[in-house]
Formats: sequence, structure tokens, C-alpha cells
Amino acid sequence: MNLDDFRAMAGAGQFDLALQVAQKIEDARSRSSVLRSIAKTMAKTVQFDLALQVAQKIEDARDRSVVLFAIAEAMAEAGQFDLALQAAQKIEDARGRSLVLMGIAVAMAGAGQIDRALQVVQKIEDASFRSLALSDIAAAMAGAGQFDLALQIAQEIEDAWNRSSMLIGIAEAIVEAGQFDLALQIAQEIEDASDRSSVLMGIAEAMAEAGQFDLALQVAQKIEDASDRSLALSDIATAMAGAGQTEWANETFQLAFRTAQKIEDALVRSLALSFIAAAMAKAGQTERANETFQLALQTAQKIIEGASSRSETLSLIAEAMAKAGQFDLFALKFIATKMAEAGQIDLALQIAQKIEGTWDRSSVLMGIAEAMAKAGQTERANETFQLALQAAQKIEDARYRSWALGDIAKAMAKAGQIDRALQIAQKIEDASFRSLALSGIATAMSEAGQTERAIETFQLALQAAQKIEDTSVRSWALRCIAKAMAEAGQIDRAVEVAETIDVPVLRLQALAAIMAAKRGKGEAEKQGEGETGK
Repeated sequence: MNLDDFRAMAGAGQFDLALQVAQKIEDARSRSSVLRSIAKTMAKTVQFDLALQVAQKIEDARDRSVVLFAIAEAMAEAGQFDLALQAAQKIEDARGRSLVLMGIAVAMAGAGQIDRALQVVQKIEDASFRSLALSDIAAAMAGAGQFDLALQIAQEIEDAWNRSSMLIGIAEAIVEAGQFDLALQIAQEIEDASDRSSVLMGIAEAMAEAGQFDLALQVAQKIEDASDRSLALSDIATAMAGAGQTEWANETFQLAFRTAQKIEDALVRSLALSFIAAAMAKAGQTERANETFQLALQTAQKIIEGASSRSETLSLIAEAMAKAGQFDLFALKFIATKMAEAGQIDLALQIAQKIEGTWDRSSVLMGIAEAMAKAGQTERANETFQLALQAAQKIEDARYRSWALGDIAKAMAKAGQIDRALQIAQKIEDASFRSLALSGIATAMSEAGQTERAIETFQLALQAAQKIEDTSVRSWALRCIAKAMAEAGQIDRAVEVAETIDVPVLRLQALAAIMAAKRGKGEAEKQGEGETGK
């Protein structure tokens, strides 16, 4: 009998028979694997006592921990938190135990048991998981509009980076709720200047979208980083133009432009100017956009750090031009109307083709092709993807060539060229990049409703991953595939893949990602039920 036969028995509720046969298996590893499958099936059918009994019979410590993890998770989902905590304490691996306790705490918070959830958090031994648990709980509180409680919990997060990230997230939620004064208070509590600038940018942009232009400008001027300040001013000007405040928008664009010119780093200055130019173009200021794009290119050409930095910057500017529809401004020096956005791509392609490095050139061409595909320019997108492929195939280093081809294959699949993407992916030399490309294509298939093909392609991705000799690289690839499977709704299969990961930290990361995908799926279903009931 194989593992599928035992699963079928357990699935049919024939647990006694399955256990009797399993106990006769001589090979200890195979016996553990079968018992693991039986116990997990029991847990899914809410037969927790039996599942725990079977788990204790599993000799392999790793298999036993994986099963206890699944049982505790099922108990928590069923609201049986006491039993879940008992099961968690039986997990021998400290990080695995911490991960389960984190899941229980988050589930408790979701059930409204905040105080108890915080008590469980204190039992988590691993500091990183403790921080993550507090972050999840704080996020749940912020999502429910309980901002004061969310802030209190966030302040308890030990890890400075996680604490800052959570404060940013709460501030963003508060901005979405339109409570700008409170968001500004939180921004001032963020220690990192860059993170603080990022939050202030979000507040200023939200104020502008709400038509509060005076306040938005005041907040923008508080942003310390000149690059962030120039981009915030550009976004405010865009909102002003959209509201018919043309003269005010022109003045603010000029302010953004002058601010960008003060940026000391030439690379950052050239990128900021290109983004401002793109915003000007969208606001109908085509002549000014043309001049600003020219200045961005001139600045990029003067970068002294070397050909690599200059090439990368030109690449990003070309992509910005493509996304803004500024495709042949430099060749013709003008745009007659906004209709130029619908397919005038010559200049962006010319810039891309001038990039010397084959890696950078293929990357930029891919970005332009993606922009074309989004704009519905399918034929030109296909041609440009082909140019990107040609550049990628000229990359001498086999690993970098595989990397570039994998990125292009995923981008093509996302743009709807699934069959062609699959052909490219299957020819990628490096097994790790081949597996990741196939996983990305499977995700695109799933999003396109091609469920069966997605399952088959995920299987191809797994086969490629199993050929990776390096344990850590193989584990990383399997982690990515398991996460993608879970996000595509293949939860059970994702768990099976996660359990084959050799590196413990990556295995736990995969299981954590699966838990998050499962929670997200459950929340989406609840929301759908709520909308149906209205």
C-alpha cells in the first residue's frame, strides 16, 4: 500500500483499519509518514483527542512536530484555544512551538480575546515570532478601527524594525480612515527618518486626494528627505490638476522640480526628475514634461559611479517614460494630445536599445513590454518581449541568463502569454530559476482561472526544485513554491511541500506564509458572505 491508499482510508473515516496497517510497516520513516497523514486527517475532522494519540506514536521528532503544529492550528481555528495551547506545549522544537503559539494568539485576537492573546504572546520564546505576533494583533486592531489599542500593542514590540513597520501600517490605516491629525502624531513617533518621511508622504497625498491642498502642502514641507518631498509635491500637484486647479498645480509642480534639483545624489536626482516628468505628462503639461525628462537623462548621463549605475538609471527612466506614455517626446519634441499615450513607444525603445549591458537592456525592455500589455498594446508588447528575450539570451553568465529568462517568462505569463512563457521557462538551464519561473507561471494560470493547468505547472516547478543540489537553495525554492501554492488556494498541497523543506527556518517561514494565506482566504470568504447577506 502507498501513502495515497492510507489517505483514502483515513478520508473515508476508516481510522482503525488505517492505524492497524500502519503499525505493521517496518520502515520507521515510512511508518512516521503514514501516521502523520492519519493524524492530520483526524485533526481536519475535529477528532482532536485521537489525532493527539496518533501523534504521540510518531517516532520521528520532525514529523511529530509537524503533526502537532497542524493539530494545534486546527484546534485554534475551531476556537478550542485551551486544547491548542496544550498541543503547542508538546512541540519539542522551540521555533516550531513559537510559531504555533503565534498562530493561536492571532486567532484569539481575531475572536476578540485580546487580553488572553497578549498573555499567550508572552509565552512565545522566540523574540522574532513574539514581535510578529504583536504585529499581527496590532494590525487586526487597526483594521477594526481600534487605533488606540493598536498603538498600545505596537509600542510593546521589541524589535525596532518591526515596531517601526507596525507604526507605519497603523498610520496608513488611520490615513485611510481620514484621521489625519492622529496620523501626524504617529508619524512624529517613528524613529527612522526615512520611514517618517514615507508616512508623511502618504498623509500629504491623502490630504490632497481629499481636496485639502493647503494642509497637504504644509505636511509635504515637513518631509526631511528632499527626494520624498519632491515626489509628495508632485503627487499633490497631480491632485490639484485633477481638481481643475491648473495654476496652483503649475506652481506646485515647479516647487517639486526645484526641490528635486536640490537632491545631491545624481542618481536619485535623475530618478526624481523622471517621476515628476511623468506626473507632468499625465497632468497635460507635455512641453514641461519633455524638458524635465531631458534634464533627467542629462543628469543620468553625467553619473560618475560607472557604466553600471548610469545604465541602471537610464533603464528606470525609460520604464517611467513608457508608463507615462512619453514614448517619442525626444524624437519629435512634442505631443499633440494625450492620445500620444496610446502607443507612441519608439523613444522608450530607442533608449532601451542604447543600454550596453545585456542584463539591464533585457530588464528595461521587459518593463516597457509590461507597460504596453497593460495599455492593451498586445502586438507591440509581444514584439518587445521578444527583444527582451534576445537580449537575455546574450547574457554570458549562465546563472544570470537563467535569472533574466525566468523574470521575462513570469512577466509574459502575467501579460497573458502563458503558452510562450511556459516554453521559455522549461528551457531555463538553472534548476532554481526554472522552478521559480514555473511557479510564477502557475500563479498566472490560477489567476486566469486555469486551475488544472496551474496544478500541473506547480508540479513541474516542484520537479525542477527537487533537482537543485544545494540544500539551502532547494529549500528556498520549495518555500517560494509552497507560498505561491497557498496563495493560489492549494493549501493542503502547500503544507505537504513545506514539510519537505530541509532548512528549519525556511520550513517555518513557509508554514507561516501558508497560515497567512489561509487566514486571508477565510477573511475573504467572510466578507463575501457578509456582502451576500446585505
